[in-house]
Amino acid sequence: MRRPLFILSLLAVAAAVSPLAAAEGPTDPAVKVQAVYGPEQFPMAGVATDVSPCAGGASVATLTTGNDGAALYNGAPGCYAVKVSAPVGCALDGDATQQVTSVQGVTAVATFRFRCA
Repeated sequence: MRRPLFILSLLAVAAAVSPLAAAEGPTDPAVKVQAVYGPEQFPMAGVATDVSPCAGGASVATLTTGNDGAALYNGAPGCYAVKVSAPVGCALDGDATQQVTSVQGVTAVATFRFRCA
């Protein structure tokens, strides 16, 4: 009689703990890169970027913007240098590198604006 009660209590504990793990959910991305062009600020796909720590060192991610003009880096909160390469036929309005700082629960956004022929 003890064995079935023991097994049943273990199953109850496992069922009570597993919803807690599922409820945690995904963490927010550390950096969002947004590429737009023209005065209307249309989204720009295919823009390559490098993300590296502000303190220096190797790149932690190489991203390419999608059809919505955005790319996400899912890293730890902190300071990042985002460097963009201008596509052929386009000129960048502003600096090619932006420093952004993300904190827990807030995604830092680096927006790059282009003028294209």
